[in-house]
Amino acid sequence: MSTEDFTARARIRDAAIRLFTERGMEKTSILDIAEEAGVSGGLIRHHFGSKDGLREACDAYVFDELLRFKEEVLAKGSANPGFLPTFDTRQLLYRRYLGRGMVDGSAAAAAQFTEIVDGTEAYFREQGMDLPDPRGVAAALAAMTGGLMILQDHVARALGEEPGTNEAMLRMSLAAGHLFLNPLGDSEVLEKAREALAAYRRKE
Repeated sequence: MSTEDFTARARIRDAAIRLFTERGMEKTSILDIAEEAGVSGGLIRHHFGSKDGLREACDAYVFDELLRFKEEVLAKGSANPGFLPTFDTRQLLYRRYLGRGMVDGSAAAAAQFTEIVDGTEAYFREQGMDLPDPRGVAAALAAMTGGLMILQDHVARALGEEPGTNEAMLRMSLAAGHLFLNPLGDSEVLEKAREALAAYRRKE
């Protein structure tokens, strides 16, 4: 593949990521992406075959980039306890893209969510955490953090922050961390919910 082809492919991919995030896949056409990227619709089909093929390429790229970002943050945090992550414009866009994919019913986003739950559950078990339902807790945690991706613009506005900024994301992350460290639930209520679930299962 020539440098020119690679550059065009990247422009198409980046344009599609922006439009899929803003409008959703169903409301974004090949012609919309071609106009945004400054290429022809035929070139998009040449590189990706179809809009579905382009969506798959976007999904793979975004997930790889988010994973790389996470690994970099963990590595820098381990090396420097005072390190604070910076959510740049690209990372914020990719998080919104992932959230939009979950709302739109993307198969790749669904698979990514399951992988996150699998990894979180495995972490709980490796750490020997005393959880009555590690899988359930992992799924709930993934949904809560995923919800911040999906609703981040609304949350930012509710906080009086500018959507799509590092400040807004850091404030959301801090608030979520506070809830994790200072649970609001009552242990008695939680136990009643656990008993209700057990009773329901006995009836099945």
